[in-house]
Amino acid sequence: MRELSRRQGARERLIDFTCYTKPNYRVATHNQLIASKLEAVERGEISRLLVMCPPRHGKSTLVSRHFPAWYMGRHPDRDIISASYGAELAADFGRDVRNIIASPEYKRLFPGVRLAGDSQSKERWHISGGGGYVAAGVGTSITGRGAHVFVIDDPVKDRASAESELQRETVWDWYRSVAYTRLAPGGAIILTLTRWHEDDLAGRLIAQEAEGGDQWTKAILPAIDADGYALWEESYPRSALDQIRATIGEYEWSALYEQRPRPIGGSFFSESSLLVNVGDSESGPTYEPYEPQYPVDCVFCTIDSAVKTGKEHDGLGIVYWALSANKQNDFPLVIIDWDYKQVEGAMLESWLPTVFPYLETLAEKYRARLGSKGAFIEDKASGMILLQQGNNRGWPVNEIPSKLSSVGKSERAINVSGYVHAGEVKFSRAAYDRVTTYKGATKNHLLSQILGFRAGTHDMAADDLLDCFCYGISLSLGNREGF
Repeated sequence: MRELSRRQGARERLIDFTCYTKPNYRVATHNQLIASKLEAVERGEISRLLVMCPPRHGKSTLVSRHFPAWYMGRHPDRDIISASYGAELAADFGRDVRNIIASPEYKRLFPGVRLAGDSQSKERWHISGGGGYVAAGVGTSITGRGAHVFVIDDPVKDRASAESELQRETVWDWYRSVAYTRLAPGGAIILTLTRWHEDDLAGRLIAQEAEGGDQWTKAILPAIDADGYALWEESYPRSALDQIRATIGEYEWSALYEQRPRPIGGSFFSESSLLVNVGDSESGPTYEPYEPQYPVDCVFCTIDSAVKTGKEHDGLGIVYWALSANKQNDFPLVIIDWDYKQVEGAMLESWLPTVFPYLETLAEKYRARLGSKGAFIEDKASGMILLQQGNNRGWPVNEIPSKLSSVGKSERAINVSGYVHAGEVKFSRAAYDRVTTYKGATKNHLLSQILGFRAGTHDMAADDLLDCFCYGISLSLGNREGF
């Protein structure tokens, strides 16, 4: 009777199935949570599931090995496609799933489900009910079958792959043009990964979701929770996690163990200096964006523009500021918004007029005593077009002094770094939370360019917003010529 009860539980519940087919499996609370989400996928209640989990915390055992076998036992007429960063790893998952289905334990649970006679390959095989399994490497073509469930487990291999814009584009293009198109009607996608980069596949899907794309059920599992407790105390106690954190550094820790990847910090600017310390916890200081107190003195914007198009060219960056020089605010200069886009020359004439009504809206919102001071524009390339257009129409446009625009990027950053480190420049909540899609990358481009800057380098893929950042600080806190 006990055995029959175990079998019934294993047929109905994924955790029980995993324990039955893998007797040494150790059940943890976070794995029970993952299993409950996977069971909802099997029932058809969840069609998009995103599982983010630290390394070596058992996500693949459930998602990529035991769930497909359990699902196929309950739906032997359905197809599964499983993909990972490499074809070899995907094939290993396929072999493990096939071996579970071929095991004596599985036959006791699902006696009517068996491997087809020709299913010796670990990359592609079939079962007796007509369903099948395909393993594929991310970035490769998938032909011949669709998927009722498409599992993607760790789409990138390592840090080098994650930092490669070309590799991120390859993964994104593959997801949209290959993986997504293989779904059967009503099919489900399960993405499980350890985060590496803010612009990884999970980051793009979350950003796409905010713009009306697929809505994802998320299981976000940081190694240490908000109360300071370890996610899996039995295997990775807090002391071990603290040692890992001290060894790998905050950049890796934030991505791999907190599932909150962030831009690489530069030698001049740190994220904490652009935010406000709101208190300390066991894990360290807590920082939040700052909302200016009313009223401010004025609002203005800085613009760095280019009209060329194409992946290798720069774009148009604009940063909006609130200045409180009379110290009625805790911090004199606050970034209140920004934008980043590619605008062709013919579009400039229609774009610039949208800036000034928005500045007036911001002036009203922040009760600026002196109103809007207009736009400050670099007098180079397409910036000259904007300045001429504004002057001809009587708009409040100002040329950024040549003594600022003519110096090198490193010198500009050095000149303003003191104000940033002194805590006089802050991000508002709106500017900090804002993400845009530019050249296929969806993220906070302003923060990424600021934190990614390093003195003496000239190979930043984009730096228009960084220039706007430095100009705004120099004009309002440093050199006030022309302001």
